Amino acid sequence: MILDGNNLSIDGISQELDQPSQLTITEDASRLVNRSRQVVDHILEKGHIVYGVNTGFGRLANQRISPDKLKQLQLNLLRSHAAGTGDFLPERTVRLILLLKINSLLRGYSGIRLQTIESLIRLYNKGLIPAVRERGSVGASGDLAPLADLALPLIGEGMFLTRDRSGTPAKPVLDDHKIEPIELKEKEGLSLINGTQVSTAMAIESLIEIKDLFLSISATGAFTTEVMLGTDTAFREEVQIARNQVGQSYAGRVLYHLMKNSGYREAHIDCERVQDFYSIRCMPQVHGSLYDLINYAEQILLREANSTTDNPVTLIEEDKIISGGNFHAAPIAHIMDFLAIAMADVAAMSERRIAAFQDSAQSSLPMFLMQEAGLNSGFMIAHVTAAALASENKGLAHPASVDSIPTSANQEDHVSMAPAAGHQLRQILGNFRNINAIELLCAVQARDLNPRYGLARNSEAIYQLIRERVPYLESDGPLSVYIDHISQLLKSGKIAQIVKQNIQDLS
Repeated sequence: MILDGNNLSIDGISQELDQPSQLTITEDASRLVNRSRQVVDHILEKGHIVYGVNTGFGRLANQRISPDKLKQLQLNLLRSHAAGTGDFLPERTVRLILLLKINSLLRGYSGIRLQTIESLIRLYNKGLIPAVRERGSVGASGDLAPLADLALPLIGEGMFLTRDRSGTPAKPVLDDHKIEPIELKEKEGLSLINGTQVSTAMAIESLIEIKDLFLSISATGAFTTEVMLGTDTAFREEVQIARNQVGQSYAGRVLYHLMKNSGYREAHIDCERVQDFYSIRCMPQVHGSLYDLINYAEQILLREANSTTDNPVTLIEEDKIISGGNFHAAPIAHIMDFLAIAMADVAAMSERRIAAFQDSAQSSLPMFLMQEAGLNSGFMIAHVTAAALASENKGLAHPASVDSIPTSANQEDHVSMAPAAGHQLRQILGNFRNINAIELLCAVQARDLNPRYGLARNSEAIYQLIRERVPYLESDGPLSVYIDHISQLLKSGKIAQIVKQNIQDLS
């Protein structure tokens, strides 16, 4: 992967996370980095007072630091700010944080030396992933505590992540790879820890997963509509055109296409049912709103991945360093909060369809999807689990970004809380997958309870995939293991891949 600070894409990031490559940087980016560093050197030569270069940090910005202690200042910054707690972030997440940090530093605004950036690239290319604690950032002034964890191994301190997600001291690992720790110069410690890369990495990882989950929940909704003898009339393009919403139009086309050539359509000849309940009939509207938000989120995160979120920034043409607030992660926090709300809502709609499967009046199937209901409880408690998860999501969907808390003796009096939004979104996605899995578990059972008609091609492919590991249940048995199997299929992207193959010609 060739980096220049401006050309990362969400698809490119996704591919890089799945198949890590070797990073290189362009000559133009190298020149910008060197010119940016010259600005810092000129400021020092002139003896000007600049925040983070020869002053303290946060509320201590008015404390002037003597020239002979400027390198120690940067060292102390990394050590003091490595105050996070909790478990270490997964390797995949930290790899993305490292990628985003390198890309951001290449834009020529941070005043960091090319040598220091190359040291970060060396760690990445050798697969040496710093151990970064997951808690401790409020999303301004940058993701300070976790980014300090990220930077410490450069100076031979901190830890690297091991395969079992524990940490091992960095210095012996560097020695094993014959890598010398670097000595930080003026402003470099601040450039390394100031930024939104942790929040942005969490958001991008979630977005990549959400794009697959949009496809899987659409396929699940179409499958459910078939086996519950629902109609695809509400998914027709003419209905969506009348609404004039782009996302709804696309979601409707997907649902209609996924039900193409379904034998269950025959069930509607002389059917007495006038229209389906909302959780089937209104899928284009609800799923479409999520689709619009996915596209909007991708624009915001794409810009952030190619942004400078450092402070202060160098202005090469003016030979100046000025302070700003680019470290504030409000755009990322808001996006993750929006996505959390939408995902919780779509999952709640899935829970309603799961509930409908349990009720013969709605599903036209045996109670709780069992031939001998009463003797067997069937899928009754699987629905209770879905209800519990959907209810939990409602609390998790409370926007983290509205809960700012002042820090640094009130100097940093309004923070984004983006990392908290990220943690909440991740929990919602886990719950979403399990709710989706439960609906699919019900759908395949319903298919075998009413096998009179042939499934649409997409539903049939998903049915066959699930039946490889999940049997038809004639009597009660523990359902948790089957929910886990299907949830793993969702997490792996295998179900989304089936959908992609079946809608590839859909514009």
